[in-house]
Amino acid sequence: MENHLPIRISIPFVAGVGLAAWLASVGTSMGVLSLVVLSVALLSLAGLVAGRRCDRILLPLMLFALGMFCLSARSADLLGGGFLDAAGNSGVGKKAITAVREMIVSAGFAHEETGPLLRALMTGDRSGLDRGTVAAFRRSGASHLLALSGLHLGVIAVFLNALLSVLGNGRPARIVRSGLLVLFCAAYTIACGASPSLVRALLFIILQQFAAHCPGRRSTSADRLCIAATVQLALDPGSITSPAFQLSYLAMLGIIVIAPRLQDWYPTTALSYRFDPFFAVWKAAGLALSCQLTTAPLVWLRFGSLPRYFLLTNLFAMPVCEALLPVAILTLLLGSPTLLVRLTDWLATLLLQILEIIAGLSS
Repeated sequence: MENHLPIRISIPFVAGVGLAAWLASVGTSMGVLSLVVLSVALLSLAGLVAGRRCDRILLPLMLFALGMFCLSARSADLLGGGFLDAAGNSGVGKKAITAVREMIVSAGFAHEETGPLLRALMTGDRSGLDRGTVAAFRRSGASHLLALSGLHLGVIAVFLNALLSVLGNGRPARIVRSGLLVLFCAAYTIACGASPSLVRALLFIILQQFAAHCPGRRSTSADRLCIAATVQLALDPGSITSPAFQLSYLAMLGIIVIAPRLQDWYPTTALSYRFDPFFAVWKAAGLALSCQLTTAPLVWLRFGSLPRYFLLTNLFAMPVCEALLPVAILTLLLGSPTLLVRLTDWLATLLLQILEIIAGLSS
């Protein structure tokens, strides 16, 4: 992907979708707007086909116009959309989520908070959580853990990839592993309602797997993020107005752009090949700070507040949550053996205790 072509394509397209969303919010007629921007796109395309030497101007202009047309035409009901949402609301998706909830209930967890917490973390169902637990998540800055997001799908994908490693590491085995991984992640995304952040994570996983099987093609995380944004907005341009979409991409932008530079500040030594617990803490803090820097302005504009102790939450609560999810999945898959049930119970209780302590600091 030479000269970061995905970035050059994505930026004008996303900007066009964003402008159309803003114009729609102030009452601009989408029918008229769609015709105008379609005309601009066709004129730009005609200029490119004619071979004019203005491709650096005409190509971004065409992409910008197409981005505007995607949302304006969708708003005017000229295009279809939301097929993932429809699939998630289908009978198959509901049955899958219901089956997971029943497995959690029948697992026999000793602590009454474990089941509702797992239902929230794994299926997005918060109905069983009491007000105190929800408040602890909110005050500690961990509310994003209760909303199914790319974090959840990423943890599940890493865990599933580790399980699938038993298939081997030859090229045919790696292709089968990638296919199974993508299918499972897609099924989970659809079954859980296909929120914008889950769709972003799914597209990122698909692109990562594709890049892994094309070693001759140069691709960066920034390229994949831009491709994911372009594809997602082309399929569902209305998602650009969703806070989940905006926060998900802003958080990933911080992870890709800022986090590596913060990690480079850590002093290296001759023994850098050994496990360094301080570097692990530094890396976790850098990731948390990077996400906070890129999402904080939007969080402040939308919600009027910022979590004070987000670093503590990410340093202490996040590792426990990332351990809890795969352990809980393994517990349910293996029929809830006693040892794993107790381990899941302990991790869930530990997570809640940590969040309550951090929440108490801000009260």
